[in-house]
Parts: sequence; structure tokens; C-alpha cells
Amino acid sequence: MASNDIIIGLLIALPIAFIAGRFSNRIAFFHAQTEQKLTVPEFLKSKE
Repeated sequence: MASNDIIIGLLIALPIAFIAGRFSNRIAFFHAQTEQKLTVPEFLKSKE
């Protein structure tokens, strides 16, 4: 029974971890794109 619980846990956890990783990459990519559009003074103001 314990090995079945481990297998079921992996089947649930692995896709969730994969989706979370893809989602965090998209957020980081979007954040990088928006910061590239800023001018230098705007960028410095946003960091304060």
C-alpha cells in the first residue's frame, strides 16, 4: 500500500511541479520584457 501511495503522489506532484515551473518562467520572461521597454531614468525610478 505504501508503494502505491508513493506512485500516486508522484503522478500528482510531477505535473503540478512542471506546470508551476512553466508558469514561473512565463512570469520571469514577461517581467524581463516589460523592463526592457523602460528608459534608464524610468528604470532607476522603478527600482526605488
